[in-house]
Amino acid sequence: MQKIAKAGAVLMALSLAGAASAQTMVDITQPGTTLADVIGRQFQVGDKIFTMGSNAFLSDQFNASQIFISAVINADPMTGMGFRLTGAFNDLNPGDADPSGFMLSYTVNVSPEFAAQGYRITEGQLRFNGSASGAGSFARVDETMRAAGDMLIGTGHVEASAAGPNTYEHRFTPSEALTQISVVKDVRFFANGLGGTSTASFVDQAFGQTVVMNVIPLPGTAGLGLAGLGVVALRRRRR
Repeated sequence: MQKIAKAGAVLMALSLAGAASAQTMVDITQPGTTLADVIGRQFQVGDKIFTMGSNAFLSDQFNASQIFISAVINADPMTGMGFRLTGAFNDLNPGDADPSGFMLSYTVNVSPEFAAQGYRITEGQLRFNGSASGAGSFARVDETMRAAGDMLIGTGHVEASAAGPNTYEHRFTPSEALTQISVVKDVRFFANGLGGTSTASFVDQAFGQTVVMNVIPLPGTAGLGLAGLGVVALRRRRR
């Protein structure tokens, strides 16, 4: 676990260093958009702007060009919006002593016009559909979330194992409402023995929010927030 924590800290530092160059906005609603397309760039879902530095993805087993990314928006956008990673996730070397996996880091910000109206992130949501068979096999996603200044605000995991119990969704609530959160995800698949299996087809990340009423909106932004979220929800229904 110490090795994983150190790797995550290094990955986050490298990702944040590369984030300054992430200026190109990618439309992840386009079919076939891959994780490779957004590395070193930004994408937006509703009022959330996601930034992935040039070193955001770390794996010697999985290829970012074979992992697809798409928008995820709850029926009520205020309760959660984010992205889905889709792929044929599994242990690439079943029976080997080490799991297969990847690490991903990024920063999520409330867009400036929404932040000016008081929109703040109040919940993080992690979901996946992992499964595993065979004693000792598991599929697992761990993540750490930090506020500005590298302050740890939340950790969590979802996991499926042969022995159970299985956890497919994790929600966390930071101690304060925020406009920016940095995330490191550690995704692992371990099939113990040649007869073991460990798989998943998607990993979701979403963020719920609220409106802080004591924030004074900037001139000309009144009403823009809910209207923007409504457009996003409409686009989602049309898709």
